[in-house]
Amino acid sequence: MLLRNTLYNLLGLGLPLVVAIGSMPVLIHHLGDSRFGVLTLIWAVVSYFGLFDLGLGRALTQQLSLLMAEKREADIPPLIYTSSLLLLSLGIFAGILMWLGANWGAKQMAYDGDIGEIVGSIHVMAIAMPFIVLTSGLRGILEAKLAFATINLIRFPMGIFTFIGPLVVVLWYKNDLISVTLVLTIGRVIACLAHGYFAMRAVPGMLSDRQYSGKFLKPLMVAGGWMTVSNIISPLMSYLDRFLISITISAAAVAYYVTPNEMITKLWIIPGALTAVLFPKFSAPIGDVENSEILNLFRRSVFYLILVIAPLTLIISFASQDILSLWLGHAFSEKSRNILKIFSYGVLLSSIAQIPFSLLQGNGRSFITARIHVIEFPVYCLMLWLGATHFGLMGAALIWLLRISVDTYLMFYCSFKIFDLRFKELFGMKFLILLSIITISFLLSFFENGILRSFLFLFSILFLSIYIWKIYLVTGEKFFIIEKFKKITGNKNA
Repeated sequence: MLLRNTLYNLLGLGLPLVVAIGSMPVLIHHLGDSRFGVLTLIWAVVSYFGLFDLGLGRALTQQLSLLMAEKREADIPPLIYTSSLLLLSLGIFAGILMWLGANWGAKQMAYDGDIGEIVGSIHVMAIAMPFIVLTSGLRGILEAKLAFATINLIRFPMGIFTFIGPLVVVLWYKNDLISVTLVLTIGRVIACLAHGYFAMRAVPGMLSDRQYSGKFLKPLMVAGGWMTVSNIISPLMSYLDRFLISITISAAAVAYYVTPNEMITKLWIIPGALTAVLFPKFSAPIGDVENSEILNLFRRSVFYLILVIAPLTLIISFASQDILSLWLGHAFSEKSRNILKIFSYGVLLSSIAQIPFSLLQGNGRSFITARIHVIEFPVYCLMLWLGATHFGLMGAALIWLLRISVDTYLMFYCSFKIFDLRFKELFGMKFLILLSIITISFLLSFFENGILRSFLFLFSILFLSIYIWKIYLVTGEKFFIIEKFKKITGNKNA
C-alpha cells in the first residue's frame, strides 16, 4: 500500500514535468521572453498566495486521521464543514488582496508592454483563489482517507493542462496573457470541483451536519498556523542564497549556482511523494513506543529512502562534470561541477530529513519544526552573507550544506527526544556505518582524474551494495530482489 501510493504520487508529480519540458520552449517562442516572464511571475504569486490556506489543508488531514483512528465518526462532518468555511473565507480574502493589488504589482514589473494586460491577468487569477485554497482542504480529506490514486487521477491531467492549456490558447486562439490566465483559472475551478466530488464519495455524508463547530477552530488554527510558519520560512531560505550571491558576487554568478541547484533538487519529488503518504499515518497516536507500528514505518521509510536517493545522488556527484558539459558546455561545467557535488550530498540529507519532519508535524508537533526554522533563518542569513562574500560560490554552497546538515540533525534529534527514543535502539551502529560509507563516497567524487574517479565510483557502489545486502536486507527482501532479477533477465535458474 505504501509503495503503491508513493508511486501514484511520483507519477502525478513527475509526468507533468515531462510535458513542461516540451511545452515551455513553444510558449516562450510565441509569448516572447518578457510576457512569458510575466506569466511565470503570476504563477509564482498564485503559488505564494496559496499559503493563505494557513496550513489548514495539512491540519485537516491530521485532525481527520486522528478522528478516524479514535473512531469519532460523529465529529467528522462538523470538522469538514468548519474547515471548509475557514478555507473558503481565506480564499476569498486572498482573492480580494490580489485584485486590489493588481495595479501596484503590475507597475513594479519592468515590462515594456501593455500594463493593462498584466492587471487583467492578475484579476482573472484572483477569481481562482477561493477555489485554489478550498482545494487544499478537499485534498486533505482524500489524503486522510489514503485515496492517493484518486488524488493523482486528478493531479495528472490537471498538471498537464497547466502547460497544454496555455499552449493551445497561443497556438490556436489568441496570443494574449489574459486568455492564457483565463484558461488556467478554468483549470483550477475544474480541479476544485473534481476534488469535491471525490471527497464526498470518500466520506459519505461529510456535509450531513452543516454546522460550524468552534471546538475544532483552535486545533486547526494552531496546527495550521505553525505549519504555515515553516511553509513561509523554508522557501525564503531556499531562495535567499541566489539573491545574496547577486549582491555579493555578481548577477552572472547566480546562474552557475542556481542551475545545478534547480537540477538536483528536482529529486525532492521522491521524498515528497513518500511523505504525502506517510503524513496521515503519522497523525495517528503512536501508543507503545517499543512496539509502535508508526515507528517501524519511520525506520523503514528512512532506510528505503536512502536506498533510492543515495545511488541517484552519487551518480550525479561522480558524473557532475560530464552531465554539465553535455548539457551546458565545458566552460559552464568548470564553474559549477563542484557546486553540483555539494548540492547532491545536501539533497540526500534533506530527503531523509523529511521523514522526521513529517512525523513531528503529523503528531501535532508542528510548533517544533516552525521554531527550528525561525531560529535557523537569521543565523543562515548571516553565515550565507559571510560565506558568499569571503569564499564565493563554494562558500555559499558549503553554508547551504551546513544548514541542511544542521536541519537534518535537529529534525531527528527532536523526534527522538519527544518520543523518548534512543538512536542506537531505532537505527543502531550499522546505520552510522552506512552513512559513513555514503559520505566517504561523496568525498571521493571530488577527485579530478576522470579514470580514477570512475574506478572510485564503481568501488563505492559495489561496496555500498555489498554492505546493504549483507547487513541490512532480511531474507524476504533478498528473495524478492532475486525473483525480480530473474523475471527481468528471463533466467529462472539465476
